[in-house]
Amino acid sequence: MKKIKIALFFSPLFAITLTIAFFVFNPADQQIQTNNSMNVIFKGVEDQRIKDSFLKVMKEYESLHDYQITLTQSRIKASTMQAQPIINLKSIFTGIKKYEIKLGVYVRDSETITVADLPEDVLTGWFAHELGHLVDYEAFSNIKMVLYGLKYLISEKFKIKVEHAADYIAIENGFRDEIIATKNFILNHETLEEAYKEQIRKYYLSVDDVIMCSKKEPLMKPKVGT
Repeated sequence: MKKIKIALFFSPLFAITLTIAFFVFNPADQQIQTNNSMNVIFKGVEDQRIKDSFLKVMKEYESLHDYQITLTQSRIKASTMQAQPIINLKSIFTGIKKYEIKLGVYVRDSETITVADLPEDVLTGWFAHELGHLVDYEAFSNIKMVLYGLKYLISEKFKIKVEHAADYIAIENGFRDEIIATKNFILNHETLEEAYKEQIRKYYLSVDDVIMCSKKEPLMKPKVGT
C-alpha cells in the first residue's frame, strides 16, 4: 500500500510528523496491541514493564484519554523519545486528533543502555515529559500544529518554552520527583555524550528549577504559541 510521507524531525525528545495518506490505512499491516480503556495502541513494544509504566503515567493525564495515542518502539536516530501529532488527509478535514510517541530501543548515544532497563522512576519521568507535550498540543488544530513545529525548528526561544512547558505539565500531574530522576540520570551518566547533556541544560528546566516547583505554589509556565 502506497502513501506519501512528509516528515520534519526536530531535536531529541520532540518531533512533528506530517503524514498525507491517499489510501485507507490498514491496521492488519501493523503488529499492534490495543489498550481500549485509555485508547492506547502499542506498536513494536515487547517489554511488559514499558507498557505498564506508560499506562500508569497515561492514567494521570485524563485530558488525553479521549485521544488515540500510539506508543511505537523502534530504532531512533539522535533521540530517545519523540512526541508528535499524527496528521493525515482525513484528520485535516475532520479535525480528529491522534498522537504518537516514538520510543527508542536504546537511550540516545548508547548501544548498551536499553530503555527497558531504565530505572522505574527515570522511565516514568521520561513518559511524563513526553505526555506533557501532548497536553500542550491539545490547544492547536492539526494545521496549526504544522506551524508550531516549524517555529520549534527555527526559534530557540520557542523551543525552550515548549520544553519547559512539557516539564511543568508533568510536574502539575504529580511527576516532579520522576522528572528530577530523569534529568539526573542523563546529566550524571558517564557514558552519555556531553553534547546531549548540554542540550538538556540549555532547553529544559534545571533540576534546581524543578525542585523549587510545588503544588502549593503556582507554576510560572510559559505561554507556548506566543
